Amino acid sequence: MSSDPAPPPAGLINRRRWLHLAGWSGLATACGGGGGSGTPSPPPPPPISGNVLMIAVDDLNDWVGFLGGHPQVRTPALDALAARSTVFRRAYCTAPVCSPARAGVLSGLLPRRTGVVDNTATFSSVNPGKQTVDQQFASAGYTVERFGKIDHIWSVVPTPLPSPMPYTNKQCPAPVGENGFDWGPARGEDNNQPDYQYAQAGIDFLNQHSADQPFFLSVGFTRTHTGWYVPQRYFDLYPLSSIQLPYAPPDDLDDLGPEGRATALRFDMHNCIVRQGLWASAVRGYLASISWVDAQIGRLLAALAASPHADTTTVVFWSDHGFMLGEKFHWHKMALWEHATRVPFLIRRPGQTTGAVVNAPVSLADLAPTLLGLHGLTPAYSMDGQSLQPLLSNPAQAWDRPVLITRRQADALQSTGLDYAIRTAQWRYIRYANGEQELYDVVADPGELRNLAASPAHAAVIAQLDAQMPPTAWP
Repeated sequence: MSSDPAPPPAGLINRRRWLHLAGWSGLATACGGGGGSGTPSPPPPPPISGNVLMIAVDDLNDWVGFLGGHPQVRTPALDALAARSTVFRRAYCTAPVCSPARAGVLSGLLPRRTGVVDNTATFSSVNPGKQTVDQQFASAGYTVERFGKIDHIWSVVPTPLPSPMPYTNKQCPAPVGENGFDWGPARGEDNNQPDYQYAQAGIDFLNQHSADQPFFLSVGFTRTHTGWYVPQRYFDLYPLSSIQLPYAPPDDLDDLGPEGRATALRFDMHNCIVRQGLWASAVRGYLASISWVDAQIGRLLAALAASPHADTTTVVFWSDHGFMLGEKFHWHKMALWEHATRVPFLIRRPGQTTGAVVNAPVSLADLAPTLLGLHGLTPAYSMDGQSLQPLLSNPAQAWDRPVLITRRQADALQSTGLDYAIRTAQWRYIRYANGEQELYDVVADPGELRNLAASPAHAAVIAQLDAQMPPTAWP
């Protein structure tokens, strides 16, 4: 169960109530170095320059047109944005579960320093008074607004659910409701849907806000989180008979240890989906959800382009973590493999009209220091992430910082401690809390089908990567 505050029953909540729910009661209070006593306040902020529009989605993997994760996906709005942005093709979450991942984005810190390792806490609940990146902009004089899901706070607009419930997936264990593992056509008109309303709130802000006052606007969409309940016409984009399934060879788990297999087969979800003949149907539901969210993002971006803020706003787009739909027979997130951890991530600077691609691995923890640096602001505390400004200036610049991803054990073995993955340009190395290891050469084996951890020829690689990992014990 989540310790997040309960949302109001319906409708977009007003700004004061939203900030309260998000833990923003100390919005304008400066926060020193790590929030410890006696730490001096940061110096006065430098002059303000430009706005920020931060767009977040939930559970979206690399199935967007500009990353090519699925050959059938239709994301025209995001593809158009990517064509005039800097795209980080190998971007990774800090943790493959919602609240720790979002805490990392908003703070520039990894889970061991945020103290958020699962969905029972949020950054603000564990770090009261410590400012998130947008709160730091607020302290510098920006108008700051959030609509939808940015921190790990559930949707405050109920989804018009189909009937009966569950609608499609009637057997697999999952909670029934708008967050259940189910999919189908949502009832009602577009403007009854939560993500439509979140986009509209952002549109209204852009239309009404003065061009003389800089802002940091965040709009977070609840899809592509399950359940995939979106209007029928988005399902119609993907005929069921032609859906292409992820690749999952029958022997894919043979070279994994007990912990890896337990992670892959959690809840026996894959067998349940296949037994019902729903694999293609589930992929279709996910694709439909992606295209629905893309359309809402397109509405928001069109409003920005038509507003007086078009030439003065940095646009950022990210997903909190990835999602697996049968690769390694795994469903959902909560795993350390590529599809559960890779995310779409891009930045468009004001006036940027041509696209650029960064192929070096980067972390979503790098976003907070990047935004602060781009706008001439000093971070309120030391961050784990590193500013990506050099890569924005020169996408081909050498960049060899490994990305660390953290997972708290939540699998069938009920082990304690933290699991880690390190992603470099060539390797993915996973070390579970029980000492079990996986190693993949992602250049030669992008599908991560051959675990090399038992190979003596790769012992030196493992030793080098393992030396960069924190301790497994938690807390």
